[in-house]
This record gives sequence, structure tokens and C-alpha cells, in this order.
Amino acid sequence: MKSVTVSSKGQIAIPKEIRDALSIKGGDRLIFNVENGKLVLEPVINIPRSQAWFWTHEMQDKVKKADKNFKTGNFKTFNIVKFLEELKD
Repeated sequence: MKSVTVSSKGQIAIPKEIRDALSIKGGDRLIFNVENGKLVLEPVINIPRSQAWFWTHEMQDKVKKADKNFKTGNFKTFNIVKFLEELKD
């Protein structure tokens, strides 16, 4: 366990072992959170704007539901003719 000292400007240096373990480099962004009285730093991963919709809570809920349905066998299989017929209904 490493300890660091907070400077008079509120700055800290992240120890090299931790930066290496999390692949944190100069210029990277971090999110600060307080969880159960502890400071938690989390690296930010940049996502292209064109793909951001996929990471919304709504979409992730849908993906989780679909994955659960698939794992429990709650899905249908179609041949193309039956599939097109079902779309018409």
C-alpha cells in the first residue's frame, strides 16, 4: 500500500506502480468518486460520439435483458420465410 502527500494546491502524484497497473499516462482523465468514505479514482475511457448511444443506461438495460433471454433460451429462431411472415403481423 502506497501513501501520498497532498500538496498545498490539493495535488497528488499517483505512484508509478499504480499508473503502470492501470495504464494511466500523462494527459489521461480520471473520475473522482467518494464511496463508503473512500476516494475512488477511475480512468476515463473516451468513446467516439457516434458510438455513445450504445453506452446509455437505456441501451445497456436492453442489452442485459437480451443477453439474459438468450442464456435462458427465451428466444425464437426463424427461417427467412417465417421471419418475414411474422414481421407482417
